[in-house]
Amino acid sequence: MTTTQLKTFLTVCRCMSFTLAAQRLFLSQPAVSRQMAALERELGTPLFERTRNQLQLTAAGKHLSRRLAPLLVQLD
Repeated sequence: MTTTQLKTFLTVCRCMSFTLAAQRLFLSQPAVSRQMAALERELGTPLFERTRNQLQLTAAGKHLSRRLAPLLVQLD
């Protein structure tokens, strides 16, 4: 797990879109998707529920986003 993955995760949470997060981070959408898939594999749990036109946080994703935001502010 890298700080880049965690910052990307929070950006996806704010945008609720991999595409919009990629634009804000100046990355490609597949790069954001790969980072999130790697983070989910490492944590052993899905962070997002993906449907055709919608992205929602799972309970684990909500928990991580609440805990992570203050920590990353301190790191910056």
